[in-house]
Amino acid sequence: MRFFDYIHKKRLLLCAVLTLLTIGAVSFLLARPEEEPLAESRFMLDTICTVTLYEWEGDGSAILNGAFDLCAEYEKRLSATVKGSDIDKINHSDGKPVSVTGETAALLQNALRYCALSGGQFDITIYPVKSLWDFNGEPPSLPDAATLREAAARVDYTLMTIDGTSVSLPKGMGVDLGAIAKGYIADRVKEYLTAEGVISAIIDLGGNIYALGRRPDGELWRVGIRKPFSDEEADVVETADASVVTSGVYQRYFKTGGRLYHHILRASDGMPCDSGLFSVTVIAESSEMCDALSTVCMLVGYEQSVKLLTQFPGTRAVFITDDYQLKYFDP
Repeated sequence: MRFFDYIHKKRLLLCAVLTLLTIGAVSFLLARPEEEPLAESRFMLDTICTVTLYEWEGDGSAILNGAFDLCAEYEKRLSATVKGSDIDKINHSDGKPVSVTGETAALLQNALRYCALSGGQFDITIYPVKSLWDFNGEPPSLPDAATLREAAARVDYTLMTIDGTSVSLPKGMGVDLGAIAKGYIADRVKEYLTAEGVISAIIDLGGNIYALGRRPDGELWRVGIRKPFSDEEADVVETADASVVTSGVYQRYFKTGGRLYHHILRASDGMPCDSGLFSVTVIAESSEMCDALSTVCMLVGYEQSVKLLTQFPGTRAVFITDDYQLKYFDP
């Protein structure tokens, strides 16, 4: 996955710090007396990833290394920009069937379900469009309108065929799992940490949070939600053994001609969506589900999101509208 420039790294770090302000301030002093929390951050998955252990058994440093090794392995498999990855092979298959791992095939099948759920507004074959946008350029610029229209015509998830571990996609099309892969990886890291005897931890994959267990004092974790275009906190959610994932227009964007252009793109025309929302935060046990649903909700808007979310028991959501109102889904 493509690394950001220094300025973008600083912006990501600020976002990560803000997201974890509540977690860090409240929980750091609550670790077991014999052990301080053990944390490590690395730049991978095209973002800053941090894993913090609060209660664990065994060699904490070795556990952290194993967690990041797992992230690196999945990055090599699921990134659209890593040469030789499963996704790269699909995108350069020239229309021929490609053999992928069973895990990749299963994730693609799950992703296609979210595409169908959204009526195609969420579409993992967005790659031809996404590749035309550069939100880190100096200065950033709009894609050529004709080229963007032509690319959008090659976005259609219904044309993907999966037969076991064989994946077929018509020539000229491409897959990008940026709206679901980090959630999937967070779930795998959580499973790994649990198997290694970790009782309490925070996994933060660039804002995709997984709160493992509870705080060392037995209380719920408190995760802050950022106010869009600000370093302030808009709200706090409490949770345990669950993921908290936010999708927002302020995470990657630029302004030109008095208009905001952000990275959550419509499949229909390749332009940034305008659904009346600045951000959506989804809270549930599955980080993969939170990751995908947060983007789905950003694309379809609040009213349709409420109808969709009723299909996922145990799921909560916090919406911030484009006039900064907070709305909640908490059945």
